[in-house]
Amino acid sequence: MRTRKIGHSFPGGTLDAFDIWLEVEARDAAGRLVFSSGSVADQGRGPVDSGAHFYRSYQLDGAGNPINKRNAWQARSVLYVHQIPPGAADVAHYRMRIPPDAQGPLTITARLNYRKFSYYYTQFSYAGVPKPGQPPSLLNASFNGLEYSFDPANIPANVSGAIKGEIPVLPVVTLAQAQTILGVGEAAMKWQPVVRKAGRERWNDWGIGLLLQGDLKGAEYAFRRVTEAEPEYADGWLNVARALIQEGETDTAKPFLARALEINHNLGRIYYFKALVEKADGNYDAALESLNHAARLYPRDRVVLNQIGRILFLKRRYREALEALTRVAAVDPEDLQMHYLAMLCYRGLRMEDEARREQQLFERFKAEESSQSLTAKRRLLSPEENNERQSIHDHTSVEISNRALTAGSAQ
Repeated sequence: MRTRKIGHSFPGGTLDAFDIWLEVEARDAAGRLVFSSGSVADQGRGPVDSGAHFYRSYQLDGAGNPINKRNAWQARSVLYVHQIPPGAADVAHYRMRIPPDAQGPLTITARLNYRKFSYYYTQFSYAGVPKPGQPPSLLNASFNGLEYSFDPANIPANVSGAIKGEIPVLPVVTLAQAQTILGVGEAAMKWQPVVRKAGRERWNDWGIGLLLQGDLKGAEYAFRRVTEAEPEYADGWLNVARALIQEGETDTAKPFLARALEINHNLGRIYYFKALVEKADGNYDAALESLNHAARLYPRDRVVLNQIGRILFLKRRYREALEALTRVAAVDPEDLQMHYLAMLCYRGLRMEDEARREQQLFERFKAEESSQSLTAKRRLLSPEENNERQSIHDHTSVEISNRALTAGSAQ
């Protein structure tokens, strides 16, 4: 999945309320369905397969219940958030078991589907009424553990809109679709990468998706293919270095950074990652020079400015560090790293009142670490949601009936 030509993360808006997911299916040459993930129950009218790959924010209340009723004020923890930054990518992994009697080749279809509101929220908003006999202790200001009935008889007579007496079926819109053919048999399973200049962008985006998931070896492999596909593309060499730096292989990253600079010395982000290597070597003066070069190109980049502040702190130039951090505060007054570094600098200057103020702000804005304990209940109740929470995970097929669907069957 790639975000192209959009200036915001995908999806945007209230991520807890949408149904946005990947639907993947495979059919053999006879049209028989052999793999299905992300299908919608009741011929597209019901809930989405719980084992699908979703793009959403899965929030939990104070008792570990899903935030699925527009009850954001009760949110206390996050099970997972799946968003793709602008110009980036996400990789979804699928593990497919091919039946021994499948007739090759297989046609694999992937769709990115969108439904304006989740199935549960649509049911709740029209007909949600708490089931009788439940103890009052299941509902308070921080959580809602009540079970609800969605009987159409619960729908108010004065409900807005033209549809009365029934819960509307929201349409499912396919935002993007792709299809490929996969051979079946031992000979067809021999995978051979094809590196061409025309495929450079796909190799690079695949590497970005793997890098964001933390699959550093996979990302390095993909980015090396980028350098083969288009050796004069500076980002390919830089991205190999990024994967190596994140892995701690800073010495190995040096020639890749040098090659990227040789190709395009105006690419500002090269200087940022060059500074990380110089910082790891203890060469703070060189790192500061590289960061200042990046800051001249991107004067409002908080990450660069924070690194300048960090290195000045390490050199015990506390007042200069605070000047850099003031520039961060002008961009984002709630930047966590900025407040932490400012606290350390004020302590170094023995300015205790200012240090206490920065400590209070740091503690105010940092994530509540203990809130992750609230996810335990949900992870135990739902293996599918626990799987989706993992940075790198596989999706498998739902159980397919022995009455195999053919290409002309209802889906």
